Amino acid sequence: MGKLDGKVAVITGGSRGIGRATAELFAAEGAALALCARGAEGLEQAAREISGRHAARVFTRAVDILEGEAMQRFIDAAGAEFGRIDILVNNAGGSEQRAASGSRQQVYAVDPINGPLPPGRFEEMSDGEFLKAFDQKVLALVRAIRAALPWMRKAGGGAIINVVSMKGRQPPPRVVSSGVAAAAAMNLSKALSLELAEHNIRVNVVALESILTSQTEKSRSRWAPDKTMEEFLAPRSANIPLRRLGTPEEVAHAIFCLSAPQGAYITGQILAVDGGGLRGW
Repeated sequence: MGKLDGKVAVITGGSRGIGRATAELFAAEGAALALCARGAEGLEQAAREISGRHAARVFTRAVDILEGEAMQRFIDAAGAEFGRIDILVNNAGGSEQRAASGSRQQVYAVDPINGPLPPGRFEEMSDGEFLKAFDQKVLALVRAIRAALPWMRKAGGGAIINVVSMKGRQPPPRVVSSGVAAAAAMNLSKALSLELAEHNIRVNVVALESILTSQTEKSRSRWAPDKTMEEFLAPRSANIPLRRLGTPEEVAHAIFCLSAPQGAYITGQILAVDGGGLRGW
């Protein structure tokens, strides 16, 4: 028997990367899955492969997490399909840093303040850039959680795991909007852990830094097309104590630990999956 037998998990961004790795692990542990992402084709392929490998029930829908009504419909449809929702993994989310006008180099939470950095851009950042970051990293969580709560209360409890950038705990130099938004997402998670405890609904954060995913190649093409992947990754791992990037599977195991019944006494916490990059406790 799996540790998630009889449980239903909703995973946003479930077609690839961390979401896909989490879906695979949850299915192997007996959970039924409701996956969403923006691309229908990738979702259907993920569903076929996961259900074939683990004999799991998988419900999918192409949804953008920024579209509140569509997310509400997706989560309600998932609840109706399975009769319950026990776990919500808020994993999807974009990065406005990649699209930021004037930036020529990515910045990470582990970067030293005296290292080679792009020019500061705070004075040139528009209100819209801050609002976009907040929409992606905070309001998207709010909408998904709000939609899932009635189903969790009906099921007698649940687990919500918000996957958030480590920038919320350790602001990187010269990246303001994403760090502020990630901090707000962490604060939201802590506040909800207090409010929802009486309903046996736990809320935790998995905080990430420097994870190797399918987006890494896109980042290399965007920021350093003249470098090999090894050259591109070298400065990213230089300031990480473990001297390497993490994998989606390692993140998935952290999410699983906070989702499974064995984690039933853990709520309101931030679990750093960052190779030791967080400076301080």
